Amino acid sequence: MTKMETIIKAVAFDVGQTLINYSKLLNWQSLYSPAIKQVMAACNLGYTIQADTNAQQILTKYNTRINFREYEVASDKIFTEILNSWRADINNLHVAKQAFYSYFRADVSCYEDTESVLQSLKNRNIKIGVLTDVAYGMDNEYALQDLALIQKYFDVCLTSNDVGFRKPNEKGFLLLQKAFNFNNNQIAFVGDEEKDIVEANNAGFISILINRSSDVKNWGQKHTVGTLSDVLSLL
Repeated sequence: MTKMETIIKAVAFDVGQTLINYSKLLNWQSLYSPAIKQVMAACNLGYTIQADTNAQQILTKYNTRINFREYEVASDKIFTEILNSWRADINNLHVAKQAFYSYFRADVSCYEDTESVLQSLKNRNIKIGVLTDVAYGMDNEYALQDLALIQKYFDVCLTSNDVGFRKPNEKGFLLLQKAFNFNNNQIAFVGDEEKDIVEANNAGFISILINRSSDVKNWGQKHTVGTLSDVLSLL
């Protein structure tokens, strides 16, 4: 594995399927119904097929893997629409969101080498950051729970809620560069999706694709690794 020619002073990561393993599908559409049932039960509402259908239509509208958008939409907007479609008490907003997100956050875990890699970067005095898109406007209070065990390693932690935009929009990468205060080519970005690579390249970062599958993925990345530990070999 060839080392980078430029001295890297900061490494930023995507979260889902990069640092954290989410066992459920990235496109949540096929799992809407059980999640909706959990929401309705938490809100003490009787389940009906029509209510399920109404909620699924709203969730599909905001599903970025079906309907692409770069701007972020707040969770309050999405779940207010759902509750209004049910003619339910808007005071159930927090309960509804918590029930929905907790369904999809079940069985979340760090990859086995995540913490050791972050610790190694710290030992090398390399700054560490996160830039991640959240699903359905998931509030940071929920999204950052997935990082609770490793958040101590991060010098910068940004979600699409903080940025107001989603990748591949450039704003998140500009904010990363500003926070690190290094030249763009001294910052590496590690992600598992095409949008991570596209915008890392556009921002002048060193793009690193983590590909844990056997599929060939050529998205213009500067480097490809099979594990997080391989990232250390590039630096």
